[in-house]
Amino acid sequence: MLRKYRIPTPSIAAFYALLLRCLTLRTGAIVYARSRTGKTYAILFLESLLGAQRPSLPILRMRCQHKRLPTETAFFSALLTMARHKASSGRDPTQLRQRLVQRLLEIADQARSNVILAFLDEAQHLTYSEFEWLRDIHDELELEGVCIVTMFVGQPSLRSRKSIFQRDGEEQIVARFMTEELPFHGVRSAHECSVCLQGYDQGEYLENSGWNHTRFFFPQAHGAGMRLAAEGGALWEAFDDAHKRAQLVGELELPMEFFTHAVQHILQHYAQHDSTHFTLSKAIWDESVEVSGYVRARK
Repeated sequence: MLRKYRIPTPSIAAFYALLLRCLTLRTGAIVYARSRTGKTYAILFLESLLGAQRPSLPILRMRCQHKRLPTETAFFSALLTMARHKASSGRDPTQLRQRLVQRLLEIADQARSNVILAFLDEAQHLTYSEFEWLRDIHDELELEGVCIVTMFVGQPSLRSRKSIFQRDGEEQIVARFMTEELPFHGVRSAHECSVCLQGYDQGEYLENSGWNHTRFFFPQAHGAGMRLAAEGGALWEAFDDAHKRAQLVGELELPMEFFTHAVQHILQHYAQHDSTHFTLSKAIWDESVEVSGYVRARK
């Protein structure tokens, strides 16, 4: 049950602002970061947020797969699966493409929306041909009065792909899909740790309970004034110490996966010690960082 929550981060806030701009301008964007920085986590967070704030907006999501020889049939079948079509397979690419366009128009009509939002995760795997096939779909929908706003999310090579398209004069792809761009980051400072930890102090843990995470797991300490947001410096220091001890390359940039694992460990294993005098020591934070698996994953 503990893993069902999602905590906003400064980078997710920037992603959300970009997304709203793209929906207004009816244009696509690329969002890129190194592996395991939290891009997929961000997509799921924003999908949930938009579902609550803009319930009439159709949202689709697909994870792009690496392939040696991309084919139209495989690509359109994958998009049909994304669009939850009952018949996503076939051998005729023209038929699959027509089926996809009709399905997307149906989704827009059912939602009474002239915009569809699509997240394509791991988009660095897309080839030039697949971008062209997407462009054709985009243009066909546009003729019917429907705009598909596509967010391409992937690794830094996605930004390099945009540069190559610009160099080669492929402006028809850049203009439709890559006008906007955002480098996505993990947590990069003690202040950002505090911002994320504030989500535990404010976000409701159980629906309609009125109780946040901190209060739920540490009711006595919370009543005495304990707030996780005040622990941002301690958490950052514990990760930074582990990063340096392990002699990991580069500056610390913390993926949300390990951040949440560390906090979860404390919520799950130290709630039994709750009291009006309970405090989180450096030893507890160091232990939580070790349990998070951050160093083992980076090595």
